[in-house]
Amino acid sequence: MAIRLPSDSPLPPWRLTAEILGIIFLKLVFIVIIVTVLNFPAFLAIGMLEVNGTQKASHCGRCPEDWLSYSNNCYYISGDKKNWTESQMACVSKKSNLIYIDNEEEMKFMNFLPSSSWIGLSRESRNYPWFWINGSPSNQNITEASGPAYNCGMLFSFGLQSASCGAAKVYICKLEISSLNT
Repeated sequence: MAIRLPSDSPLPPWRLTAEILGIIFLKLVFIVIIVTVLNFPAFLAIGMLEVNGTQKASHCGRCPEDWLSYSNNCYYISGDKKNWTESQMACVSKKSNLIYIDNEEEMKFMNFLPSSSWIGLSRESRNYPWFWINGSPSNQNITEASGPAYNCGMLFSFGLQSASCGAAKVYICKLEISSLNT
């Protein structure tokens, strides 16, 4: 004979526990989605980041503290915001430059870096070609923002975009590991 609870009795303890756990689970899923969508840079500092199955990015002894190592380079993601020129000067003070692309592998790596960050890409004006900070011409696809003075490049939603050089943004410095040994 089964015991039936009246309809006005409180929820059984297991059901209340299940509902609380369900709410906690949904909140955790929401947090994971927000962190992923915002391309939150903190995940880079938590250990290893697998980029293409064989290469890894992490902090290691070859790079200065607070820098990430990937392939033969070290990368610094700033915590402060500066305009493009100030960002380049900050990188130079760290004996580096704003990040520039050497190859397709490095372009894929940039997809894991924080969006809306200054990179070492600029041009004289709208009708001039784009050049990397190391002097090489860019062959990357750059989304043009709708401003006549948008002559500096930034990472933007898994790609590159023009931006106003005077805007304050975080920046990414690049240091070749071979230059550490000289």
